[in-house]
Amino acid sequence: MKNIQINPNKNDLNAIGKKGFIEIIVVIIVALVLLNLLGIDLKAILAKESVKQFFAYVKDMMILVWNDLKLIVDFIKNLANN
Repeated sequence: MKNIQINPNKNDLNAIGKKGFIEIIVVIIVALVLLNLLGIDLKAILAKESVKQFFAYVKDMMILVWNDLKLIVDFIKNLANN
């Protein structure tokens, strides 16, 4: 019970964040290698018009969500300042 940390310090959180980022990169690389081994051509899939439209839609939705989140944060900041 002596090694339990209730409040991790900033260096510990940075190490956890870096580890998570590296794990994501490794998973992406493994997925790309597996798709290549299965004979799936990503360039051909990404070149399809329906895929381009889908990514444009996702991008537009992410922009809307981001703008809504900014409005919510600004609203909360204004409440805190008053």
